[in-house]
Amino acid sequence: MRKLLLTSMMMLSLSLTFAGGYRVALQGQRMLGMAHAGLSVFENPETAFFNPAGISFLKDKFAISFGASGILSNIKFQNELYNWKAQTDNPLGTPFYLYATYQADDHVSVGLAIYTPFGSSAVWNQWQGSQVVRSISMKVIYVQPSMAYKFSDMFSVSASLIMAYGNISYSKDINRYLTGDNGEKTYAALESGWINNAGYALSLAFRPSDKVSMGLNYRSKIVLNAKHGLAKFHNVPTILSDRLTTTAFSAKLPMPAELGIGISVKPNDKLLLAFDYNYTFWSAYQKLQIDFKNGLPSSVNDKNWKNTNTFRLGAEYHVTDNIAVRAGYYYDGSPIPQERFSPETPSMDSNNYTFGLGYNMNKLSIDFSILYHQAKERTDYTWVNGEGSAYRFGGTYVMNAIIPGIGVTYKIN
Repeated sequence: MRKLLLTSMMMLSLSLTFAGGYRVALQGQRMLGMAHAGLSVFENPETAFFNPAGISFLKDKFAISFGASGILSNIKFQNELYNWKAQTDNPLGTPFYLYATYQADDHVSVGLAIYTPFGSSAVWNQWQGSQVVRSISMKVIYVQPSMAYKFSDMFSVSASLIMAYGNISYSKDINRYLTGDNGEKTYAALESGWINNAGYALSLAFRPSDKVSMGLNYRSKIVLNAKHGLAKFHNVPTILSDRLTTTAFSAKLPMPAELGIGISVKPNDKLLLAFDYNYTFWSAYQKLQIDFKNGLPSSVNDKNWKNTNTFRLGAEYHVTDNIAVRAGYYYDGSPIPQERFSPETPSMDSNNYTFGLGYNMNKLSIDFSILYHQAKERTDYTWVNGEGSAYRFGGTYVMNAIIPGIGVTYKIN
């Protein structure tokens, strides 16, 4: 029995692979309408996120922008051999952002960006993989003050401090068979509590003419330290009540570094074209180590995630002086190797299509966007330890999401 409990506790550590597994690229409604290709577009406060050096080229003395998106996602699972079918019942995700910029003088500008770069959730109800995951949720908020210095009308640089705050929760059945005295499955729920750390960002902005702009931005890795997490057990049978008790744990959860370069071109006064390339350093996530506080041995799990490339192409066309329409496409690769894929981290290669509409009323502007996320299906075969033996749990996963959003910007000349 003790061997079973030790094995089950080791399986708990697999849950935290969710850290860093899903990048949320929803940091500005105007740029989201253009496939989130904003590294070289220096025209509104969203620049405080995409490329803080670009805030030096904003025309307004002070500007503020805020907005949010609604993530309507669904993951479907199927195993044809055993006729297993399931799908998630996910709560509505609402990532948000708030940006403010201020032109101190002809050379110095400051900005503040508050945004949610990582975070997602999945709730699997009454499904065959509950010994792998029942539910999982991740929330991460970045607070990023920046200072930019403009050397000339063509060139600017910026440095930023990033303060990151996160919370991760997870639940799973202990194994396929264990139930409490009430007949319900025995499950564990892990909660990291709020965790934090700091990082930095460096950026360059170059605008050789009114028709062409270029940008470069590097955002550092940030490791969130879960030092005082708690694992709680539910529906525990009386015979195990002295063993399956609340225990503390600690773990380090990496948020990867990212490098981006972009160029935008204005062929005429009405049309803007933007292209971004993002390289995300997911290889920082090579392993996950969980240290339990109640005498159980530490668990080290190899992850071996790989770096990824993202290509973004967006366009904006001014129908009138007040109305702009936008569209874009980007391809986003999954960092998870096939042998590491799991329903805890349902990350898949995806095609993403974006559309947007902007209405400008001089000092006030409103931007709408919608993103259709179309993931390529993946097949997962995960070895899960059962009671004294091993069995293979696997199936095919399909995920799609529709994400509408709205943002408001206010400017003071």
